[in-house]
This record gives sequence, structure tokens and C-alpha cells, in this order.
Amino acid sequence: MAKSKSKYFRTKPLTLLQQLLRMTALHPNFKLKRLDQRRIVWEGVVTPSSLSDTYTVEVSYELHGSPRIAVLSPKLKRREDGKPIPHVFREEKLCLHHPPRREWHANKFIAETIIPWISLWLFYYEAWHATGEWLGGGVEHGGGAKI
Repeated sequence: MAKSKSKYFRTKPLTLLQQLLRMTALHPNFKLKRLDQRRIVWEGVVTPSSLSDTYTVEVSYELHGSPRIAVLSPKLKRREDGKPIPHVFREEKLCLHHPPRREWHANKFIAETIIPWISLWLFYYEAWHATGEWLGGGVEHGGGAKI
């Protein structure tokens, strides 16, 4: 099995079973949709704040890859001024981290990193809709989109 590099030592990637057990313990509202030898998929709800909408999201993770996040409902939408949604990839998958910064590693729990990042992203998305300004930071990349 491939190993992730740490700044100080090498660590083993977490297994899908480890990811499943931690997600079940920390986020029981995320239900398992699919599990095979290389991929796991959950669906659950996230409410970024007490004033926020409740979003249904899908988290898909393939071993040693980066989790892919889709907002299933309500659908993400552009502002009325037509500006594209910031920090999304093709098919409106959420951009939660910048890979060169190594904020995500296969030895991190999705339940402890990705789920809170989804909530934070959705909070900034709602603020962007209200103000027209993305307050969540990020790094510019190809095509003027941010990650």
C-alpha cells in the first residue's frame, strides 16, 4: 500500500473501513450509499449556521485520491449578476482545499476535515450570494477561478 509523506515521518493512508467508522461515529446523519474495495460514497445534510439553508451533499472518496463533494439540493446557483460560483470545479464539485498546500492527505479523516470544510464552504457561499464577495479566501488558478 502506498504511503503518504509527512513533513517529519511517513504515515499510512487510512482504510475505507477506518473512514467509514469515523464518519459513522461523528456524523451519523451521513448515510453510506456505496462501498467497494476502492471507493466509498456518503450522502448527508449540512446546515452551516442557524440562519442557513439545509443542504444535502454527496461525499465520494476513492482511495488515495481527494474527496469529491457535490451539493445535491438545493442546487448551487449563480448570483443574479451572473457571476460564476467561486471555488467550484467542473460539474459544480466543491473546491475545499489547495492540493499544493497538502491540506488534505489520505491519512486524514474525512469526518474531521472534509465535513467541517463543506459547512464552512456553504457558509461562505451564502455570504457570497448576499454580498457578491467571496470571504473564504482561496488561491487563483487557471481561467480566473479560485481554489
